[in-house]
Amino acid sequence: MEYVKYAYSWRDESSEHGAAMTLELPAGLTHPYDAHREGAFTYRHGFTFTWVRGDRYISVQRGRVANAKHVKVFTDARPGHDLLTGRRPVLDFMPAPNADRWSDGGVMAELADQWLASQRAGMRRPA
Repeated sequence: MEYVKYAYSWRDESSEHGAAMTLELPAGLTHPYDAHREGAFTYRHGFTFTWVRGDRYISVQRGRVANAKHVKVFTDARPGHDLLTGRRPVLDFMPAPNADRWSDGGVMAELADQWLASQRAGMRRPA
């Protein structure tokens, strides 16, 4: 997958957690917190990758993000990583592949690995 360099446009976004910096999201990318459709997510490399069904992009958020106001965790497979709730900033995004694969966990993991490789290669830098 080839990554495109995007021009970043920053704005303040108020939330219950105070002001945060976030990207101006392109058309075709729903902020995961605002999604009213199904979505797939994976937590890898210290980031949460979310692909909302029908979106053309996958969002990247720092940390393990639930993108919900309230979450009840019954069993935590990653107890050493705090679960962040509420609206959290999207710090990067990448083009999504074929739309019918949005819920494939293997594809999400592979895309997360590719994103990390692009970061290490210096192609894009998250905020």
